Amino acid sequence: MKNVALFLSFFLVIGCNLSSNDGAVDASPIALDQLWTEINQLASSQNCTDANDWTFTPVGSKPCGGPMAYIAYSRKIDEKRFLELVQRYTELQADFNKRSGAISDCALVTRPSGVICENSKAVLIF
Repeated sequence: MKNVALFLSFFLVIGCNLSSNDGAVDASPIALDQLWTEINQLASSQNCTDANDWTFTPVGSKPCGGPMAYIAYSRKIDEKRFLELVQRYTELQADFNKRSGAISDCALVTRPSGVICENSKAVLIF
């Protein structure tokens, strides 16, 4: 998760607003950060007591393609809303990357094999 925070900090440092002239949704670093906060709050809103109640999904878009990370979430939350937020975030980040000419290490993010519970927190297994 430190890499995710570092990646998001990169966007905040850039500090440019990339709203399109055609009325598209704002893909600014601030909008991305706010959406990321909402996603994380929803994902961590449940205690992890049974790993069978948890799953994961890719989130974000690296400039070279592929997801920025994977995030665990409980199936007990509003899963439809959560996945819509993740999809919106991923699309906005892809748009931001394209418009800003963002670059990254182009390393593929490993897909987790599952989720376990440790100290009431969901932990991805790699």
